[in-house]
Amino acid sequence: MKSLSSRRILFLALFFSVLLASLAAANSQIVVVPLDNEIKPTEAASFRIEIKNLESQQQRYSIYSLQSGQGWNVDPSPLSDKIVELDAGEKRSVLINAQPLEDFPPGIYNIFVTVESDLGERYDQKLKIYLAPEQPLDYRPTIRATVDMPEKIDPRETVSIKLFVENRNPLNLRDLRVIIESEILEFSKEIAIDLPPLGQKTVEFSVEPNPFQQPKEYTLFFVFKRDEETVNVVQQKIEILPLVPGFSLDVSEEKKFFKIFTTLKITNTGNVRNTQEVSIPISAWRALFTTGDGEVRPIDEKRSLVWAVTLGPNETTTVQFVTNYRMLFYILAILMFFGVFSWAVRSPIVVTKRAVTAKSAEDGGLSEIKISLDVRNRTSKPLRDVVIIDHVPAIANVQKSLELGTLKPVSVTPLKQGTKVIWSLAELDGQEHRIITYKLKAKLQILGSLQLPRATVEYKKKGRKRAGKAYSNVFRLGA
Repeated sequence: MKSLSSRRILFLALFFSVLLASLAAANSQIVVVPLDNEIKPTEAASFRIEIKNLESQQQRYSIYSLQSGQGWNVDPSPLSDKIVELDAGEKRSVLINAQPLEDFPPGIYNIFVTVESDLGERYDQKLKIYLAPEQPLDYRPTIRATVDMPEKIDPRETVSIKLFVENRNPLNLRDLRVIIESEILEFSKEIAIDLPPLGQKTVEFSVEPNPFQQPKEYTLFFVFKRDEETVNVVQQKIEILPLVPGFSLDVSEEKKFFKIFTTLKITNTGNVRNTQEVSIPISAWRALFTTGDGEVRPIDEKRSLVWAVTLGPNETTTVQFVTNYRMLFYILAILMFFGVFSWAVRSPIVVTKRAVTAKSAEDGGLSEIKISLDVRNRTSKPLRDVVIIDHVPAIANVQKSLELGTLKPVSVTPLKQGTKVIWSLAELDGQEHRIITYKLKAKLQILGSLQLPRATVEYKKKGRKRAGKAYSNVFRLGA
């Protein structure tokens, strides 16, 4: 237990000692500012030392270098600044010159200057000096270069390239050129870089590749040149990735008199030659009237016109198909023409002939027949001098003793082939409807069927001398 307490006491003593030392170190502030630290052997480097008294009382500071006289001459300028008095809070700058006394080789040299106060503070400050040769052209430029860029490249995207360049000797490289040599034209560039002696620099730039660049491995050569001398060469391997996007499709149509000419412009936007199916939706109705090289089949549950197209990178081709509605138009035009023609030349009178059995014999034969003629003017204009003519087969006679309907015949004429019955109307008004009925008496019992011939209507249109005719249907009576 006593040993543990002793360790704690020792630890606390060390802690407070470090704390007091850190507090004591804060009595002054010393800052070194390089003014000219890149020199030749016959020149002197210069620095500015800024001293600030942070104590609440006056302090006297001594400035000296233990290396002065040992290959270097290190002194304040003026020499009277070797001792500086500063009041509390006062700040002052002292100029220090450092000059080599020997023929040192080019390189980096660290010279130490001590600033010591009369209160016991001591600060050792490092002065960094770059010593260049008297004739820098005698030195061969030496650099270290590193390339940072992606190895796998999508040619549709911008490529960012970073170059880390380090000058390995005191030679000032203000005319250094970086030449990028490559099979890919877009990567062939030339960049100028200024490198101070023993300095470093990062250069960043971007390249827009050709989106249709052939996919394969390439080698980039970063050649560093000073004048015509090659200083360094860095190789970087990259790979252009293959791109196989869907072919782009541009559709245009031209219409000429019920005929549609459709053109599809197809482009391969990738960098690989390949074959793809190109389709365009088409309705079943339009497909009936379409001709072309495409094949009609369902794509994603939609009827489409499909072509198999092979294209190289950035290659374009066109396909066409024609939708011809002219034949349909011609057919409709002909139908319309015949419809209009039929309507124009159709008879204004409609005659319908019907017959029913008025009386049958005991053995089922026909003995008496009632016939009706339905005459109708289907136009809005009146017809004049309307004559209705009907023929009765020779197997039957017209019954004159019976009521012959709403209109009596003007003539009943026996003929060799039968009987001719004629009715006459002076005028039949527009949309007027007349029914004529009469009866036939069979000369013999008629077994089976009886065919009644067509009835004829002759008429004249008002204001015209030319006559027209209309015919009824043929009516078959019986089995």
